[in-house]
Amino acid sequence: MTKTFLLGVGCQKGGTTWLYDYLMGSPSFAHGYRKEYHVFDALDLPSEQGVRNRLLAKAQAASADPSPGDRSAARASHRLSMYLDPELYVDYFTGLLHRSPETRLVADMTPAYGMLSADRFRSIRDGFAARGVRTLPVFLMRDPVERIWSQVRMHARLYDEHAAASQESAAFLLEHHATPAYARRTRYDQTLATLDEVFAPDEVFHGFYEQLFTEATTRRLCEQAGIDFVAPDVDKRVHASPTTDVVPESTVQLVAEHYREVYVAVQQRFPEVALRDLWPSSRHVLAPDA
Repeated sequence: MTKTFLLGVGCQKGGTTWLYDYLMGSPSFAHGYRKEYHVFDALDLPSEQGVRNRLLAKAQAASADPSPGDRSAARASHRLSMYLDPELYVDYFTGLLHRSPETRLVADMTPAYGMLSADRFRSIRDGFAARGVRTLPVFLMRDPVERIWSQVRMHARLYDEHAAASQESAAFLLEHHATPAYARRTRYDQTLATLDEVFAPDEVFHGFYEQLFTEATTRRLCEQAGIDFVAPDVDKRVHASPTTDVVPESTVQLVAEHYREVYVAVQQRFPEVALRDLWPSSRHVLAPDA
C-alpha cells in the first residue's frame, strides 16, 4: 500500500483550508495537530521572518514554565524541533502514516511553501522517499485579482493594525496589488516552474479554486493521492473573506495587466482549461481564442 505525504503549496486564499477539511473526512487520512506547520517558510524565506519569529516566541513561552500535559506547549516545542532539524519533520509525518494500517495519506498544507526553492522541494521529496513515502505536491490556483482581493480582505478582518483595515478593500487593492506581500503569492508561473524542476507533471496535483468545490476535482485528487473517494460538501466554505465593496472594472484591468505573465503562463501550461471563462479578469489580458 502506497503511503503519501501531501505537500500543499498554495495558493493562499485558494481553497487549501476547505481541501484540508475535506481530506479530514477520509478514513485513509491521518490528521496531525495543524493544517499549516510553517517549517520551511520559517527556515528559508526572508520575507517570512514574521513566521519564524512567532514560531520561536511560542516555543520560548512554552519552555519558560512548562507544565506536564500542556499540549499547546508540547506542540510549540515540537515545531521548534522540526525547525532546528528538518529530519524530524519527515520522521513526524512518516510516523503518522504508520500509526494505523488504514492510513495512506498525511498532509502539511502551508500556502507559503509555494515560494520555496527547487532545492527545498527536492530535499523534502528525497527525505520522504528514503522512508518509502511518496510526496505529492498540491498546487491550487485562483483568478489573480480575486486572490489578491481576498487576501486584502483577510488582512483587514484579522489584523486591526494592518493598513488594509483602515481603507476600503477595493481602494487598497488598487494601491497595493504589486507590493511583495501580495505579488509573491500570486506568481503562479514561478511556482509552476520551480515544481517542474523537481517533479514530473503527473507527480503534482494542479487545480483551480474555481473548480475545487466539485465532485470531479475531489475525485481526481483522491485518485492521485491513492485514497478512496468521499463525496464533498460542495456548499461548505471555510475561512471565506466577506465582500464589503465592489472592485471597479478599471482596477480589475490594471491588476490583471500587472500579472499578465501569470495568466499567459497558466494558459500555456493548461491549454485544455477555458481560462477566460474560469478567471473573469483574464479577459483583459488573454485573447478570445486563448
